[in-house]
Amino acid sequence: MCKCSFVRVACVAIGLLFVAHTRAQQYNVDEPSGDVVFSGVRGEEVSLIFDRSKIIVNPGDQLDLDCGVRGDKRYCIWENESGHIYQVEDVYVNVYDGMRKPANTEGNECGIVINSADIEHHGLWTCKVFVVGDSLVGSKNVIVTIKPTSPILELDDGQGSFLVTSEDETPIKCSVAAARPAVGIRWYLGETDITASAEKEETPTDKGGIYKSVSTLRRRFQPKENGQLLMCSISHKTLLVPENTSIPLNVVFKPVEKPVSSFYQISSGSDYEVKLNFSANPAPIRREWRYGDSFENTEASIPIPGADGRYTADFEDLGSGKYTAKLLIAGFTESDANKRYLLVIENEYGETQYKVMLSMHDAPQDTLSGGAVAGIIIVLLIVVAAVGAAGYARYRQMFCFAPVPSPDPEEGKDTKEEHDTESARGTNTNHASNLKNRIGQLTQVFKKPKKDQDTKLDEHEKKSLTKEEPDKESPYKEQNPDDKEPPEVTQVPEETIPVNTVSEQKSPNDKEHTDEKVPEETTQKKMNSEQNTEGKKEVVYAELDLGKGEPEKKTEVKTEDKTEYAQIVGTLTDNREDEKKE
Repeated sequence: MCKCSFVRVACVAIGLLFVAHTRAQQYNVDEPSGDVVFSGVRGEEVSLIFDRSKIIVNPGDQLDLDCGVRGDKRYCIWENESGHIYQVEDVYVNVYDGMRKPANTEGNECGIVINSADIEHHGLWTCKVFVVGDSLVGSKNVIVTIKPTSPILELDDGQGSFLVTSEDETPIKCSVAAARPAVGIRWYLGETDITASAEKEETPTDKGGIYKSVSTLRRRFQPKENGQLLMCSISHKTLLVPENTSIPLNVVFKPVEKPVSSFYQISSGSDYEVKLNFSANPAPIRREWRYGDSFENTEASIPIPGADGRYTADFEDLGSGKYTAKLLIAGFTESDANKRYLLVIENEYGETQYKVMLSMHDAPQDTLSGGAVAGIIIVLLIVVAAVGAAGYARYRQMFCFAPVPSPDPEEGKDTKEEHDTESARGTNTNHASNLKNRIGQLTQVFKKPKKDQDTKLDEHEKKSLTKEEPDKESPYKEQNPDDKEPPEVTQVPEETIPVNTVSEQKSPNDKEHTDEKVPEETTQKKMNSEQNTEGKKEVVYAELDLGKGEPEKKTEVKTEDKTEYAQIVGTLTDNREDEKKE
């Protein structure tokens, strides 16, 4: 019992191993559609290289049937629409007459060449490549052309010309009975392509790809097109140049209307001949000249040809529906110039009257044409638009109308104070000061200007601090020159005053020493002195710029971004007398 169970289990295990091994050898293949990639457990890839575009070839021309494969293949064949099969290997060894191996087989491993195409080669050709476990298939349509029949213009009247009325739309057809593939048809009137007014229809005549083509032209022809050549032109792959058929166009219309014709500078006493051209088709059946005091009321008529006293009428045919009517006036007078002349022409399709005026004066100056008037209007519109744009830019302060940034009041004050200080020091520092002022003016452009109200407020406070009325009592104590005590000076915290005030006159050496202690970059002074010649007290004002100090002293005393000023009051003494006393 146990032995039988063991045998059964061993048999089942062996069977499972065999099934697994068999499945590992199989490939999973998809249905072929174009460039199909076939893959299996081994990771191999096989795909078809094939162009499905149709081929159009003329009889007798070489036909190339290309077909390639990526990966390993076993063999391949070609099959035509009639079911005949050509093995590629046999083609390569010249088994089939008229077929051979292509010159380049890279990417074209299953391609063949037909040396001379024939009607039998027309139709669908299929390339089939056999690979492991399946096949790859690609098909293309081969069209072996058939030369088209000659184009024919189909006319309803069967005449040698195409008769149309200018006011009507008359259709005309151009047809080609057979061609493979269908032909292309174009219409021309003279040298003008009018194919846009035509509609083309293609009808297959059999299952072999032969078509009948018909193009219908619908167009309203104009009187000026009378006599031109209407042409139907076909193109085909078998034709080196287009094949054409044409017919003259016969447009019938009543005499074409014209505006009033005026003739000027007619000499008195001369024989003057009036010539008036007009068009009509068919030829006029009635022609006459009329004249009178107005176009509505004429007093006489002259048939053409004919004569009436000093008036002689004649007629000339220019061909293609164009004519010239003539009127000769012998001994032209002023009364002839005051008359109005009327040419009446009538044919089968209607009557037209042409008005003529004669004058002994010069022709009036030409008025502006519609194009000139339109040009003037366009120029005026451009000017108005430019002025409007400039006004808008000025209103919005844009572009060149943008305001120039006003200089910073602080910078202006600093520049002025620096200039005054350097002027007091002498001409040696003027050049450096001017250079620095110019650099400061250039940098002001890149600084954001303050508001006008703040600038005006700073100037008002500056004036109120630096100027005192004589009648008002100064808040600072003034000292008599006779007193030996030094003048009383308003004290300002040391950290807010970047300069030292010196009341005594220094020697040249001391002056240089002072300049070294008080650099130009840290001191801005402006001294305004009022000197009393009668021995009165003299007040001295010093304007201190608290905005600039020594680099190590960063503390500034400012209120609402404004500079404070300190006023120093004292008397000037003669330092030389003090030195003598010492």
